[in-house]
Amino acid sequence: MNRTRVLAAVAGCLALSGMLPPIPGQTPSGGVEGQLRSQYQIASVGSNGVVARAGTVVAVQQDGITALPAPQEWPCNTYKQGGRIKQSTLCAVNYSPTKPNTRLLQVGEKAYLTAIQVKPSEVVFKVQTCCGDASSAPFRAAVAFQFQKGYLDSMNVQQIRDTVNGIFAVDTSATGDQPPPPGPTQLSGLYFLQQTGAQLQLNPDGSFSLHAANGQVSPGHFTINGDTLALTYSATGRSSVFRIQGDKIYADTGLAWVRLGDSPQPPPPPPPPPLKLPSTYAKAQTPGDQLQLNNDHTFSLQEAGQTYGGTFTANGATVELNIKDGPTSTATIQGDNLTDSSGQSWVLQKQPSQAAGSADVLQNQDILKMVQAGFDDATILAKIGSSKCRFDTSTDALIQLKKSGASAAVLKAIVGAGK
Repeated sequence: MNRTRVLAAVAGCLALSGMLPPIPGQTPSGGVEGQLRSQYQIASVGSNGVVARAGTVVAVQQDGITALPAPQEWPCNTYKQGGRIKQSTLCAVNYSPTKPNTRLLQVGEKAYLTAIQVKPSEVVFKVQTCCGDASSAPFRAAVAFQFQKGYLDSMNVQQIRDTVNGIFAVDTSATGDQPPPPGPTQLSGLYFLQQTGAQLQLNPDGSFSLHAANGQVSPGHFTINGDTLALTYSATGRSSVFRIQGDKIYADTGLAWVRLGDSPQPPPPPPPPPLKLPSTYAKAQTPGDQLQLNNDHTFSLQEAGQTYGGTFTANGATVELNIKDGPTSTATIQGDNLTDSSGQSWVLQKQPSQAAGSADVLQNQDILKMVQAGFDDATILAKIGSSKCRFDTSTDALIQLKKSGASAAVLKAIVGAGK
């Protein structure tokens, strides 16, 4: 090929795609595929064959297209412009065990367009039958529209569409003037629940993040089926269902999440309440498992018959437990309670109410204060002997007092008063 022909070919590609031509042997750039996708709406279909979001409907124009029951797909149909549907021999041999389940699509039969793939010498359209008897199982097929190698590099999209229309013509009666069903892009945005201050962010790629008023963030993905929105949470796999109505989505409780659009952003959710220290939490499922958080940011954990200790830090809605000689564990603050990384709930235990004059009830922290203030043993022992006492005489508590400087005489008095 001489230089003039090379320059002419390059100029032709630039004029058609607005970008440099692809390197020979590589899949053509997103130019052709992007233009095709802008002219066809791809349906969203689950692996079980259930249509989550309808798209372009096509009508079959030529017989000979072999299909398999969904979720299987017959991939061996090939077509060249002006010819007939053929079967790739090698491909068909590989699929021979499923041959008895196949059927031929009929001329005029309608199908959803489920995928478009652009390759160096062919464009593949994938379809799933639709719009017939709802009780009939859908069938799937792929048709490879074949061209001379390199032909797609300089071919305009209308020529490709003309070839495709010989097999799959867009069914205008199905789309007509009907607006397309809402999809991730149309529904994406920030939604606000005024009653609680919670926020829901729906992203164009089908992901979402739910920001609760207490600061907890729950991610996941969403699907749309007609006027129904389903949120599936990544952490639990559970789903919540909402009804779409205009720029609002309604929960089954009747509360409306309002799409903010260009409206002013709502104030950020209030920070979670600070931890109440000291505090004791019991696991909701097994109350014998308990977590004690202390004022000095140490903790003790009793779980599954084992005792652990260490230090903790609180950052926003997250509590991080640094277990001594062990791994680090995290929990999320939810109101007065905690939720650990496995989804288990730890419930704050209410402290026993104290009657009037309860300030005279002597506890471990009072002894610690007196020791740290420099009171001698005689004074501390006199205080113990003249006060109503409620001491924690567990081994861990006594060790903590000993480390803080309490003498053996004081410890003995504490144990005696705790009986």
